[in-house]
Amino acid sequence: MENKIGKYFKYAIGEIILVVMGILIALQINNWNEDRKNNQSVKTSIKALLEDLKRDTIQLNFDFDMINEDLERLNSFRVRLSKPTATIDTLRKIARFEYLPFFNPSNELNRNTIVSLLNTGKIENFKDEVKNKILNHNSEQLKELKIMDQNVSIYLNNQTKYSELIAVQSEHEIMNDYVVKGPLLNKYWQSKDDEFLMEGLLTIITSKSLMHYIIKERKNNLLESTKNMINFLEELQAKK
Repeated sequence: MENKIGKYFKYAIGEIILVVMGILIALQINNWNEDRKNNQSVKTSIKALLEDLKRDTIQLNFDFDMINEDLERLNSFRVRLSKPTATIDTLRKIARFEYLPFFNPSNELNRNTIVSLLNTGKIENFKDEVKNKILNHNSEQLKELKIMDQNVSIYLNNQTKYSELIAVQSEHEIMNDYVVKGPLLNKYWQSKDDEFLMEGLLTIITSKSLMHYIIKERKNNLLESTKNMINFLEELQAKK
């Protein structure tokens, strides 16, 4: 009996050990699978982030071209109107035939991937160093976008007083096919008070230039941080 009981206990202990080992192996395999899935998710996310960031650099450089073009035009108006020979006719000519009120008020970035990582919690799949880099870049983007949007709002609010002047921007070559012409248009411009035109155009030129300079600086900050982020992620991608 003692031999049988001893064998039974040995058998039972052996079974327990086998079950425990099986559980540990299963857990190890499960952890390995989870790590593999997380690593694959990180690789996919890095690729998507890089695509977004590279599109951002293209968009930001395009924005610089548009801003610089408008700043150059505004600066030429400022130079002409600052000359001792400048008259109210100079200002009327600029207001009627040359000034363009258009600009793109939207400041957008390709943020789909980073927003998805934050909303789904997949940002936690990244190692702390990488996660912190992504979070810092996200904060930088939000800060700069907020500053730019605020400056656009300030400009638009300030120019409301002169919306009539802007709305009747008429005989620039770009607008040639879209405006009423003839005696009525001439009468409209003849009826505009000199002081109103002077105050309106000078204010708009200055405020629009200032808005562009501020937004250009913020976009330049974004471009630099975006390039740094691209370099960081590409180096990380090369190691994996």
